[in-house]
Amino acid sequence: MKLNNNLKGRLHQYFIRKIGAFDYRHSWMKSDCPYCGREKKFGINLSSNRCNCFRCGEHPSPIGLIMYLENTDSFQEVLHILESGDYSGYVFKEEKVELKGKKEFFLPDGFKDISMGNSVLAKSARNYLKRRGFNIDELARKGWGYCNEGKYLGYIIIPFTEHGQLTYFNARLYMGAGPKYNNPEVDITGLGKSFIIYNADALEIYKTVYICEGAINAETIGENGIATGGKAISRYQVNRFIKSPVEKFIILIDPDAKDKALDLAFKLVPFKKVKVVFLPDNEDVNSLGKRKTLEYVRKTTYQTYQELLTIKSELKLFNLGYISGITFIYYTYCNYLVMQYNRLFK
Repeated sequence: MKLNNNLKGRLHQYFIRKIGAFDYRHSWMKSDCPYCGREKKFGINLSSNRCNCFRCGEHPSPIGLIMYLENTDSFQEVLHILESGDYSGYVFKEEKVELKGKKEFFLPDGFKDISMGNSVLAKSARNYLKRRGFNIDELARKGWGYCNEGKYLGYIIIPFTEHGQLTYFNARLYMGAGPKYNNPEVDITGLGKSFIIYNADALEIYKTVYICEGAINAETIGENGIATGGKAISRYQVNRFIKSPVEKFIILIDPDAKDKALDLAFKLVPFKKVKVVFLPDNEDVNSLGKRKTLEYVRKTTYQTYQELLTIKSELKLFNLGYISGITFIYYTYCNYLVMQYNRLFK
């Protein structure tokens, strides 16, 4: 596709603002690579309609690069972004899906208030939550409970509400056998997890909000903790974050999803102050506790787009080193087995 001068001008401004590109020479712009993070190794040539990283080899078209940065596969959406000239005004398509698909939603059969009951199920539910550091009366005020019969027998029920209306719930196993989480199906809710946020009202109340993976971690943080319901953050959820009056987001997604945390940060940083906090491996907000988690938060500064690229590059190099180390150990062990075989049988 040949780019006209108007489109070239908009692309030029986009790359300057979005990834800090600068004019280099012979129609080339340069920037840090959005794929591998290597400094000043990514070239953009609007005249020849191509891009190239001279380190990792990624070579999208300029339009393809925007699709990657904006997490879209729609050419029309790219044109909309370029024509608007104001990225904060960009609205994702999923909002229309929410309006069409949402159904009236209810708590499951057998639901009981977490503070009520003296059965073994009731006491076990309260003991489980106390061990995880929660105040039962406070959880009762927020509508938490358990089920003493039916599909969710032995599960803690964590309601998701917005403006006082129930939108979803998580079911977390605390007693008996079954999957760790047993959440409602899409045909019941009309919407999947992609369209819900735990404690979504915090997006309209607080200037600083903590983004966690699960509701238990968000509740550990407190009133300005929210949860996405999983490692994969949907475009609908990202849009809610961008459109909210929140000024600062602190990302506390679990340590086994560092790449997902960075992906979210890249989407938010053009519009908000963002801090990605890496917790120790095999720990999360709840296992560390609020006090220790906030110590890690205080030690981490808010990050720019360029700083996020550097973190991404370092993480990629670390992962490559780890994989190389495992491969070396594997082949060393195989060679050892071959040597032992030869010694015994030859």
